[in-house]
Amino acid sequence: MNPEELISKLDQIEEQAQLTLEEFPKNLTRERQRMIIALAKYIRSELAERTQPLDIPAAGVQSTRGH
Repeated sequence: MNPEELISKLDQIEEQAQLTLEEFPKNLTRERQRMIIALAKYIRSELAERTQPLDIPAAGVQSTRGH
């Protein structure tokens, strides 16, 4: 996901959240909340695919390499 796409998705999340605060009738609020959740999950999965896990030992665990 390029930075422009990320910004666009974040704009959509903000817009959907703002609409839930102002919305009437209330039955549309649930659908907007589903959209917010879906957008957040999409962004998370896109970013997770591009992030390489770091090879850092857990706290308190010493490396046995070279011993």
